[in-house]
Amino acid sequence: MTLRLALLILPLATPACADLALSSQVPGLDLVALADLPAAPQDQGEPDFCSHLFVETVTTPGGKDAAAKGWHVTAELPLGDLTAVSFIGHATPATSGTCELGAGNVGFYSGSHLVALAYGTEADALLIGSLRPFGTGLRILSGDVVAGTVADLSHDGSALAVIAPATEEPVCDGSGIVPGIEGLPIDKARDLLLQSGWQPVPGDPAQQNLGWAGELAAAGVPEVEDCSGTGFAFCSFRYSGPAGELSVVTAGEGGEDGSLPGVVRYGVDCR
Repeated sequence: MTLRLALLILPLATPACADLALSSQVPGLDLVALADLPAAPQDQGEPDFCSHLFVETVTTPGGKDAAAKGWHVTAELPLGDLTAVSFIGHATPATSGTCELGAGNVGFYSGSHLVALAYGTEADALLIGSLRPFGTGLRILSGDVVAGTVADLSHDGSALAVIAPATEEPVCDGSGIVPGIEGLPIDKARDLLLQSGWQPVPGDPAQQNLGWAGELAAAGVPEVEDCSGTGFAFCSFRYSGPAGELSVVTAGEGGEDGSLPGVVRYGVDCR
């Protein structure tokens, strides 16, 4: 039984949060009240090859509920007075240690009680892979081999919502802002970062002489640190600002139009 079918027959109300308003503003994602999580699909692909993407030790009551029913937990994070648990039901290994994560969902738990579920309305869409903290809420990452941003989650105590991704992220308790650089060529992302107070940290010329990194430095992005020579051709870049240190990662060697590689993720090490 698939999760989508199970939603039609399981109780949709839960006394613990019966007055919680639910909404989704993102096409392809739905958010519904749900009291009992169905079992994971029987065909799970090859999850053993993708276990490095799963939570190593599940600790929350909600995560344990999902794991007990055969799902693979990818994140357990607080969201207000709830716990958000992302989990997937199918995994397909890909190149360079990556995986395609399918049948993804986010369960919202009050203690050990499931109160709501976010899920993809199209069976083959990889819209939910994992979660990460984002501002005062959470961000949903896709199940693609190179995970991208899908939506944000907000919860103010009375309402839980799936919303369109914010255009910027406050970081380090609001002492810094990371603009919306995901998907942008690194030179365009660089311009936005400069405007937001992030300064490039020049990379090591000796390291840049190895492969693709030298070409990026010559193209006007001297903060490139290094690039992988195989797989997705990931490259790393570093910036510094009042809030801390910012690392940026791109994938690929740019577009057919001559554009530089696009940003796929970033992370901040706060001061």
